[in-house]
Amino acid sequence: MEDEAEDESTSQEATAIPETGRPTDEQDTENTMHSEPARNTENMPVQSRVSAKMRKETLDAYKQAYLVPTRLNDRKAVYLSRKTQERADFIVRRLGDRGSNFSSFVENIVRQHLEEYGEDIEKWRRL
Repeated sequence: MEDEAEDESTSQEATAIPETGRPTDEQDTENTMHSEPARNTENMPVQSRVSAKMRKETLDAYKQAYLVPTRLNDRKAVYLSRKTQERADFIVRRLGDRGSNFSSFVENIVRQHLEEYGEDIEKWRRL
């Protein structure tokens, strides 16, 4: 028993950091100043699972905002990259109801953007 206790104490001494090798309070402060700020995870909202009902409501809101067929008069051509056009067209075909089309989708997106940022755009234009 005594031998085991003695072996244990000597192994702890061997792994202990000598006083001169330990960082000082000043070094600790330096290291923490340059590291990323600590994130307070206590106040962060916990991501909960989204119910099927919530997803359906979100989809309905998205459809109402962007996938409603719009009659376009006095139209103009708009050019997009092939990749963007294919992705947007896929969304319209998969999520849109009968009558939804790509042109209406783009029109609704641009209208929403202009409504949301209209006042800011006017302010920025005057700078």
